[in-house]
Amino acid sequence: MDDALIKQIENLTKSEKLFLVETIWDSIASEPDEVPLSEHQKSILNERLKTLDEDTIRGESWDKFMKNYL
Repeated sequence: MDDALIKQIENLTKSEKLFLVETIWDSIASEPDEVPLSEHQKSILNERLKTLDEDTIRGESWDKFMKNYL
């Protein structure tokens, strides 16, 4: 990263820095398939999906959760 750009970022206000971070995050989140996952992250996700599939009694749908809690 260019030193001049870093200096510009350092000179931003907290509010401007937060806006910049939000904008960067949104640009990353807009293309989730392009965000690589480590093998460890994949393993954790697979464990959670397995638990979700096996535990149908305690789990609930997103729609039901939204209705009850939000």
